[in-house]
Amino acid sequence: MRLRTLRNGVNLSGKRVLLRIDANVPIAKGKAADGPHGKIARAAVDIEWLRQRGAKVIVMTHLGRPGGKRVPAYSVRPVAKRLSGLLVTEVRVAHDIVGPSARRLVRQMKNGDVIMLENVRFDPGEERNSTALADALSQLGDIYMNDAFAVSHRAHASVDAITSELTSYAGPQLATEVEVLERVMRHPKHPFVLVMGGLKMKDKLPVLRSLAPEADRVIVGGALAHAFFAAQEREIGRSAYDQNGVADARKILGEWGGKIWLPTDVVVAKSLRKDASRRTVAVEDIRKTDRVVDVGPETLRRYKEEIQRAKMVVWNGPFGYCEREPFCAGSFEIARAIASRTRSAVTVVGGGDTIPVVEAAGVADRFTLLSTGGGAMLEFLAGEKMPGIKALEV
Repeated sequence: MRLRTLRNGVNLSGKRVLLRIDANVPIAKGKAADGPHGKIARAAVDIEWLRQRGAKVIVMTHLGRPGGKRVPAYSVRPVAKRLSGLLVTEVRVAHDIVGPSARRLVRQMKNGDVIMLENVRFDPGEERNSTALADALSQLGDIYMNDAFAVSHRAHASVDAITSELTSYAGPQLATEVEVLERVMRHPKHPFVLVMGGLKMKDKLPVLRSLAPEADRVIVGGALAHAFFAAQEREIGRSAYDQNGVADARKILGEWGGKIWLPTDVVVAKSLRKDASRRTVAVEDIRKTDRVVDVGPETLRRYKEEIQRAKMVVWNGPFGYCEREPFCAGSFEIARAIASRTRSAVTVVGGGDTIPVVEAAGVADRFTLLSTGGGAMLEFLAGEKMPGIKALEV
């Protein structure tokens, strides 16, 4: 797949670049929760690249699910504040998306300036892939750049319809993600280890079907493993699991059971309080009152040994209840084990719940690819259509 990209030699001076990023991060007490390798921090790198070439950068993003209505809690102002700090320049925010405020700010821009449009999902036309909204957006820019891989599986106006209105390019982050993920799909290196955690089977199932035939080993952990235990009619106590995924887990075990490794020991607790007492037990010794909160040491030893032999590793989803740090120890060890292979193997990590784990483990910059997209990465690897990327193909 070849995508249109802006080359270093292109003249961007004075050009209005309509840039779609994914800055959909949690907002806590009016501040964007974004780490040093978070979505906004990574977008800032490419915004600065455009600024240094004299472009006028008009940033678009969504935040939350306001349902096509203006919801103050979902304003992008905290995102603009975070960008301002990273870029060391003021990033002004329009009061609207394509209205008088947006047009006025664009007219006032000088080369190297950055502004933000309000949350594109405040307009009901965004999620309808409205050509009218796309046309109005196009009046604000000279060229369009999509650097939001995480939303490129959506046929939305700021991702898809806009490409029919302006000359459109893939941003550096998006182009890199597509290149690496295509390598995983088309030219997998062996031994290939697929590492799957998280909760929802329906999110993971298409990837399992797509990559399990190529994978040499499928390592499963987290609440996802509990659905497999339930399929085997094992006791999982009060542990969280996707009840609707049990039948699928049973089918997967029937097809690829020889490749799939499940935990053999786990860490259990009576509650999910961070100060709850914990103990390590064999899977067959889980009690009805137990909650599985992490994988056990023997499981980690086996998993890490398998990862150390791999030439390609793809990981999506934490292995413990990482909302509480004491229950995230196994995920931290998996993160460090995969990171240690990067010089010798292709290592791909993705998922909204996984990125905070690798940041906390101190290894976020040590993978071949730390994908910005959770659902988008899974859909790409499952071979599903990606409207935002299809529109950028040469």
